[in-house]
Amino acid sequence: MKSKIDGSDENFEEIERTSLQKQIVQQIELLIDDGKLKHGDRLPPERKLAEIFKVSRHSVREAIRTLEEKTILKSKPGSGTFVTLEDKSRVLEYIAGVIGKEKKEQQEVFQFRKLLEPEIAGLAAQHATKEDMDRLAEILENQKNSGKDFEAVKKYDQEFHLYLAKATGNSILVKIVELLTEIIDKSRVALLITEERLKRSTQGHSRILEAVRQKNKDKAKEAMASHIADIERVTTGT
Repeated sequence: MKSKIDGSDENFEEIERTSLQKQIVQQIELLIDDGKLKHGDRLPPERKLAEIFKVSRHSVREAIRTLEEKTILKSKPGSGTFVTLEDKSRVLEYIAGVIGKEKKEQQEVFQFRKLLEPEIAGLAAQHATKEDMDRLAEILENQKNSGKDFEAVKKYDQEFHLYLAKATGNSILVKIVELLTEIIDKSRVALLITEERLKRSTQGHSRILEAVRQKNKDKAKEAMASHIADIERVTTGT
């Protein structure tokens, strides 16, 4: 006995049959738009791409040909296939897209930090122990002494904010700050460290630490809010 199918035929829509070639083209274009493939990057060989996409080499070859016609890729005999954004309009479009995404990510990160981190600073002012304050002072001193070793500067900057979260005694806040740090590191919001930003950062951290030492919740929240706004201005120019 056949089971009954409920519903009208009108509820069903035709399934679009997208060619393998088109899917490969779309994936490569997406990687370029996301900044994961940049001008001058060499693609893996056809054989490797066919293995990755799980398609025939013919489909890969046709996709590459399509992208060459769009001046997005260029094949050089004996060297390989390269991303090439030689067309001026395409380059401008690409740059505008990357800048737009970077600015959006920066805005979202700073927006989140403004909501979260002043509250963390306030809680730290209420709950930090003498050991917590000493550790924060040590991290701040290391940051100040990092000179032009910007990797070290970034490390101590992150450690300060993370340890401030630990000083609240709230393990969930610690996990959130750890996740936020990971998001910043893995995204385009891995912000440029400059001497000016280092100066502003250490000044802000000093004010936050002083408020925490005074056990002044409101002052700590205000110092953190001011610190984040200051770093945002230095970073984005807004």
